[in-house]
Amino acid sequence: MVNLFKPTSYTAGAVLAVGATLAWKAVSFANALLIALYYGAGKTTDVYFYLIMLMGFGVTFLQRMNAAVIIPEAMAQDAQSPGAGRPLLNGLFYFYAALALLLAALGFACPVALAGLFSRFEATQLAADKALLSLGFLLFGLQLLTSYLLSVLEMYRRFASALLTPLNALLPLLFLTVFGRSWGIISMVYGFLAANAVQIAVFLYTMKKELAWDFAPSRPGWKKHLTKNLASSQLIELTNIVSSVLPLYLLSGLAAGFVSALNYAKQLSDSPTEIFTLRVTNVSKIQLTESAARNDWTKLNADYLSTQHFLLFLLTPLAVFTCFYAPEIITLFFKRGHFTPRAAYDAAAFLRPLMGMMWFMALILMQNNVVAAGRKVKESLPYALTGIVLFIVSVPFTMKIWGAFAYPYTQLACCAVSLFINYRLFKKHFPQVEYLYSLRRAARVLAVNVLALFPSAVYAFYGAGTNVFYTLLLGGIIFLAGLYFFSYQSGDWALFKARLARNAARP
Repeated sequence: MVNLFKPTSYTAGAVLAVGATLAWKAVSFANALLIALYYGAGKTTDVYFYLIMLMGFGVTFLQRMNAAVIIPEAMAQDAQSPGAGRPLLNGLFYFYAALALLLAALGFACPVALAGLFSRFEATQLAADKALLSLGFLLFGLQLLTSYLLSVLEMYRRFASALLTPLNALLPLLFLTVFGRSWGIISMVYGFLAANAVQIAVFLYTMKKELAWDFAPSRPGWKKHLTKNLASSQLIELTNIVSSVLPLYLLSGLAAGFVSALNYAKQLSDSPTEIFTLRVTNVSKIQLTESAARNDWTKLNADYLSTQHFLLFLLTPLAVFTCFYAPEIITLFFKRGHFTPRAAYDAAAFLRPLMGMMWFMALILMQNNVVAAGRKVKESLPYALTGIVLFIVSVPFTMKIWGAFAYPYTQLACCAVSLFINYRLFKKHFPQVEYLYSLRRAARVLAVNVLALFPSAVYAFYGAGTNVFYTLLLGGIIFLAGLYFFSYQSGDWALFKARLARNAARP
């Protein structure tokens, strides 16, 4: 049995985190399949998925504040004097606890009115789902607290705490299978509430017992530069949250089923990001922060390039293959029960650009890690805002002209522009990091995968039958064979093996 309280190496931490998230996403995907089977894509599922996605955006909003400002600052204070960062972390703990209580109170006092401010759903539909909305506010507060405590434990290299992550899918699955037929989709929310309550209890126990944590309020070690970095970070993240909520808000005013179709597509596209990208970059962020604190920019650059290539080598095949075979993948997994052919078409149309976004996230998150490690959040503000504001301004017009599916394509275009904007940031503040070289390697990995897809595409057009399972199986085998050949010729296979060997050699 894994000792949850034992400090873990970065390599072992990444493996534990990826394994836990893989289990979580596997069960979450089973949940999505059951929801599609039981309820399809309609008004109530739209409200449920809208809530879940809004909560996800909100949790990410504050997670990034923790990762970009609070955790690096607490680590820097601890490096100067052991335990010096704990008053700062305690202050944030009480902030999140108070925020959870406030959200719960608002959710039970006026859920319909609040939901009406952030969506374009009809008032009658929101009133019909009042209980769902109330519990959603309570769940959001608990998720914020759970996420923060997990970040603190990972800061102290308790990476095995991520092993509790699958509870976020297992308990909702249990509640859905036992109570779903009688209670409806709200049964999932009860499962989420139970999962977060368990995690909060275990995390607090771990901090108290293994880290000898003193939760008594004390004056946090707040410094002037921290206020500036926090303000800059939150301004960036506030525009990020607007850019996330705005297209969802616009979708909620369109025909019933679009929000649900988007969520089913995101179940597939977000899985690689949550399983690999977020977990690997979270561990990498701590590693990069330690290198920056020692002014060891040579090691930081090497780790940045190596981690980015490692992620892209794993994620690019998923992105390229899924983009091409999106209709077959959606049909295989979802097209049954109450899931209509129209819902399958919409989900596939969303899936293609979302997989492109999944690929871009590896680049963007690694760049954000360098900014956070170097504590240059304030300096990054104008660069980050330019790309985000470009999307916020563009998406209402593109969706008005081309409809719902213009949203993810607009996001893709703005991400591509942001890579060029960030070049100026890195050139000025991080000249030690080989930014252009990292983009050239990313482009090479993408080109290798596109070349490898060509024989599989020929098979799909001229040799595939009507059975989508065998089409995907044979197409995948052909693609992987081509990928091995081209990646071996390009040298990417050798780089990937070298990274695996270094990981295996690390304690």
